[in-house]
Amino acid sequence: MKLKWLGHSCFELTLPGGVLVTDPYDDSVGYPPLHVRADAALSSHGHFDHNYFAAVEGDPQIINTAGTFEACGAKITATPSWHDDEAGAKRGANLIFTIEAEGLRIAHLGDLGHLPDTDAQAAALSNLDVMLIPIGGFFTIDTPAAVSIIETYKPRCAVAMHFKNRYCGFPISDEQEFARLTGAQRLPNEIEITRDAPAGCCVMEI
Repeated sequence: MKLKWLGHSCFELTLPGGVLVTDPYDDSVGYPPLHVRADAALSSHGHFDHNYFAAVEGDPQIINTAGTFEACGAKITATPSWHDDEAGAKRGANLIFTIEAEGLRIAHLGDLGHLPDTDAQAAALSNLDVMLIPIGGFFTIDTPAAVSIIETYKPRCAVAMHFKNRYCGFPISDEQEFARLTGAQRLPNEIEITRDAPAGCCVMEI
């Protein structure tokens, strides 16, 4: 399968059965306007930088509630979590998506705002080939918390998302601390995911 970072928390995952897109953003985020065609669109929560379905062409199946779903030949499990460390009191709920296809497990953590604290969350983050994890802080977990989650659950590969860069000027941190703490390699914004792909942490670049 192919994984392409489109910016912020938005990824395009190309599977034999179709294309999945996660957390599409609107034009106010700062990245170039998003235009993508997909068969399914996943949204971790209802904020403008994660649920702009108007940017997704092709009449996609929308998955934005907790549960287990089938899309593009993949099994998708959406596990409840919180957007903050006060059980949603500040920013509401968040979904962790675990995508299983082609013998691989990928988790997209959305705007996770706390360390995992339920058995269901632990199950969603275990035995992963790829973990797509926010690192910017303020709205989500920060880099040290992200590193702690990576060290606890040991995904084969962890990809940083939701950080400040030349496009996104949100009051969040950039990827420098993540790269320093993890030795993350810099990769292009599109990679092939296989059992033989390099392991470790990485930062994709647009």
